[in-house]
Amino acid sequence: MDPIEDQPLPPPAPFMFGCDECVRLLRAFGEMVTADVGCFTEQLAVARHIVDDHPGEVPPPHTRNCDRCPHYAAYADDRGGLWAEHRARDLFLPEAVARLL
Repeated sequence: MDPIEDQPLPPPAPFMFGCDECVRLLRAFGEMVTADVGCFTEQLAVARHIVDDHPGEVPPPHTRNCDRCPHYAAYADDRGGLWAEHRARDLFLPEAVARLL
């Protein structure tokens, strides 16, 4: 068992169930996970949607166990870009997977 890839998906953040687009994107993501095929594009789509349409739900920067946040912090002008997508992944992926990007 791969300690990163074989972790169960956490339940999505509650706000996501009230958004038709979140549900659609999560469903597409879940179908790819279930089919055991690559789901990277679907992960990115969910994270980007959260950043664009639910910016208030994006978690704050990680303060522990994250090698990526200090890297993103160096690019302060990217707060709504990749760094926000990185943090949004915590809302629907296991921590070890979410923090890979």
